[in-house]
Amino acid sequence: MKIGKATTKEIDHILTKNRDVMLESNVLGSDFSFLKIRTSDLVFKMEPMVFYKFLTAQENAALSVTFPINDFIASGTWPSIAMTDFEKPKGVGKEFFDYVTQVLRNLGERKIRIASGHTGFYGNVGHGVVGSMALIGLEGPIFSFARIEKDDSFYSVGYLGTELSYFRGKQERKSNTKPSDLSIEKYVKEFLKMRRTVHYVHDMSEGGLIRAIGEVSELIKSGFNVGSEHLKSISARGAEDYGVNVLSASSSGSVIVSVERGRKEEFEGKMKENAFPFIEIEKRKKGVTVDGKKFSPRDSVVNFLK
Repeated sequence: MKIGKATTKEIDHILTKNRDVMLESNVLGSDFSFLKIRTSDLVFKMEPMVFYKFLTAQENAALSVTFPINDFIASGTWPSIAMTDFEKPKGVGKEFFDYVTQVLRNLGERKIRIASGHTGFYGNVGHGVVGSMALIGLEGPIFSFARIEKDDSFYSVGYLGTELSYFRGKQERKSNTKPSDLSIEKYVKEFLKMRRTVHYVHDMSEGGLIRAIGEVSELIKSGFNVGSEHLKSISARGAEDYGVNVLSASSSGSVIVSVERGRKEEFEGKMKENAFPFIEIEKRKKGVTVDGKKFSPRDSVVNFLK
């Protein structure tokens, strides 16, 4: 059985066949959906929460809050309300309730209030996904696929394979990677200062850079090619030995960004000024390639956790 995201073809088929019940903003390649109703704007995001037995309650809670917030703040706005569904894994005791408490505490520290929640004992999860969190914001998005222009340039910003480095380090007990390293918040804060320059932001998670640009490719009906010559400079510490396979490793904490073509120098200058790792992704007519060749390995994080 496959683990991770459905294929872009499968998701695109579902979205296309069910347009009558989908918001227009619910498209492949957008991390969030938004709805404008009269004088109000709403942004939505739903994401699985995680619980790994080799992590502490605090670490699991940090990831469960960081992952949905990453997708949400790709909009350039901040969530106000959360709804949760916790499912207690089989064989897990008091640490699960410590985890729930810590998730709520993390939301409170971020001034996100719980609107509703559900907690059940189903025994259907050994590790991994342990429920879901839905986030709601009360502002319209600043960054959105609707702002992408035909001649925009696209960049990968952030270290690839940080998530792989984090999990690997926790199991081997020798990593300095922290849950906060998996957040895109520092990048979004800088992009907000350049909101005329940055049009669109897309968080990288399962499938890493290759999956992310595959989703963007479906969205804008254009292809991409990634050059591997700069991989060492954008690979997370602890993931360098994966070589070119780091391109498919879950990379929460990194983003795809579209930039107004006439402002490329300004954007690149700001990335260098902040010491943010980045590479430009070459556009091509169709398909996603690495060094001009097809590339579709399995997510290295999935392989590692199994």
